Amino acid sequence: MSIRPKTVKKTILLIFGTLFVLVIIFAIWFDWNMLKPYVERQVTEKTGREFTIRGDLDVRLSLNPLVSIEGLSLANAEWGTQQPMLDVDKAAFRVSLWNLFLGDIVLPEVSITKPKIILEKSGDGKRNWDLKKEEEKKMELPEIGRLVLDQGKVIFRDPKTKTDVTVSVHTDPAADAREMPLDVVAEGTFTDLKFTAKAKGGKVMSLADKTLPYPIKASAQIGTTYAAVDGIITGLAELAAMDLKLEVRGEDLSALYPMVGIVFFPSPPYRISGRLTHQNTEWSMKQFSGEVGKSDLGGDILFDTGGERPMLRADVVSKVLDLNDLQGFVGARRAPQPQDSPAEKQEKKASIEAQRDRLLPDQEFKVDRLRAMDADVKFTGESIRNKELPVEHLVTHLKVDDGLLTMDPVNFAVAGGNIISRVTINARKDTPAAEARMDFKKLQLPKLFPKIELTEDSMGVIGGTTTVTGHGKSVGALLASADGNFGLIMSGGEISKLMLDIIGLDGARILKLLIAGDKNARIRCAVSDFDIKKGIMTSEAFVIDTTETNIIGEGSISLVDETIDLKISPEPKHFSILSLRTPVHINGTFKDPTVYPDKMLAVRIGSAVLLGIFATPAAALIPLIETGPGEDNNCRALIASVKDTKSHPAKEAPPQKKEAQPEKRRNNAEKR
Repeated sequence: MSIRPKTVKKTILLIFGTLFVLVIIFAIWFDWNMLKPYVERQVTEKTGREFTIRGDLDVRLSLNPLVSIEGLSLANAEWGTQQPMLDVDKAAFRVSLWNLFLGDIVLPEVSITKPKIILEKSGDGKRNWDLKKEEEKKMELPEIGRLVLDQGKVIFRDPKTKTDVTVSVHTDPAADAREMPLDVVAEGTFTDLKFTAKAKGGKVMSLADKTLPYPIKASAQIGTTYAAVDGIITGLAELAAMDLKLEVRGEDLSALYPMVGIVFFPSPPYRISGRLTHQNTEWSMKQFSGEVGKSDLGGDILFDTGGERPMLRADVVSKVLDLNDLQGFVGARRAPQPQDSPAEKQEKKASIEAQRDRLLPDQEFKVDRLRAMDADVKFTGESIRNKELPVEHLVTHLKVDDGLLTMDPVNFAVAGGNIISRVTINARKDTPAAEARMDFKKLQLPKLFPKIELTEDSMGVIGGTTTVTGHGKSVGALLASADGNFGLIMSGGEISKLMLDIIGLDGARILKLLIAGDKNARIRCAVSDFDIKKGIMTSEAFVIDTTETNIIGEGSISLVDETIDLKISPEPKHFSILSLRTPVHINGTFKDPTVYPDKMLAVRIGSAVLLGIFATPAAALIPLIETGPGEDNNCRALIASVKDTKSHPAKEAPPQKKEAQPEKRRNNAEKR
């Protein structure tokens, strides 16, 4: 008997239909919770952490079955501060059966309710997200279509950096991806500073796509530093690339170091904005603009993290520079600021009080920061705001190579000339060592003292050189240990006679000049030469030789305790009565110097009073008669001796040149 094909077909369909119905009935009546121990065991073995399912495991069959699990938890590391590491109230997802038959895992929808994850580091640098390593190939994440996060929370803790941040994450299931459905709010402490942040982002699962640009708009405040970004990031997990509008403002640029790893010098309040781009290991801001204190800034910055040490390259220009904004670069102390905490205000007050009687900065260099990164920075101050100083512009080039800082040049355009320096600070050791050379070129006397009316009609060009070496942990300490030379020379020119007579306290000539007008005296030469040893500057030669008066100086300046002990002696070359010429002393500290005449002046005035009482009126003029003992100094010899000392620092100048002047001054003093 033959069986018809239709009968066979019906039989097969009946069998498969029956099986399908049985599967459906089985799925409906099957208790999926029976699979919980198996799932828990598999996850525990793969992660090395205990995984538990506290609630129900359920499956609703369809072409895209819906799987829901309640009460998921994954244990934290043994050293963790809190258990568990991961806790989820409920997770639900659909599975595409068609893609599953093809060998791919595709989840069209995923919904997670109240997920909480703790990410933390131990004191010795261990990370709790470093799970058990598997020898087999790492499994890739499944493809996820739509992800909904409800009341998510992420906690990050790092005791080493004093960071404890809580992040709340939420998605709006009704929002379109172009409207940035991801909503993030964070607060806590970052590097021991108060931290708050807000961000909006695009579709959550596009974060996992390394090639898809992800839109983001965010703002954050860390301490007194505020930053805002708006743009796109590609491959957020690895920061493969980004193109963002960035605005940063704060109270001190140096506060950025623990946040971004870039070393800046302490500064007044600042604001910087520009376009931040990132590719591979390079971060750049081209044509940025902003302000630091009262100075404007602009230029290009490139920060490369791909080398042995991070490298900062920059070309920065300030069209109007306020030199006070550079005080932090040399370690000047900052007064308490309104935004400081009570503890910070107290600390700064104590710091200022400790520096009250000193002028040279004594804030210690942050040696670790000089070693933390390399730098190649060019800076130009096109014009200077400080009108009380004769500085016109500034050009400098700073380099840092593994703790070796070099500034070459530091070129100040000053008083119609230039002060050009080369400074090296070697911070490769705990106590930095420094070398510096400063060249003074063509400084014009009247421009050097613009606020002194008596120098307005004076003439003369000043030049010179100073070389010093020292060691210490601050600018003050470096200068207090300095060895070297300081020399200035002015040959030729003119100077106000009135100024010379004021220096000499010549009453008769001052009265005459005030009535008849001031005239200039020709300067034959001016030489200032100081030897520097262990922070003590000792005068080797100090002479201003004019056709009217010689001004002789001697004494010392201490960079150790910031004190001055100088004596300026005028030696006129003309006869004068009513002359009260006497040496003038300059003493005291850098911050509070005092200028007073020699006690010999009191003796002369006292003698005049006594003679006026006991003798004729003419006799009272005798002690005040100046016979003009001053003699012309050999300018050529003086200049040659200073130049020879500067060009051959190790070679001592001829003894007769250095000793002749003090001897002559002693003879002149005896004549008087």
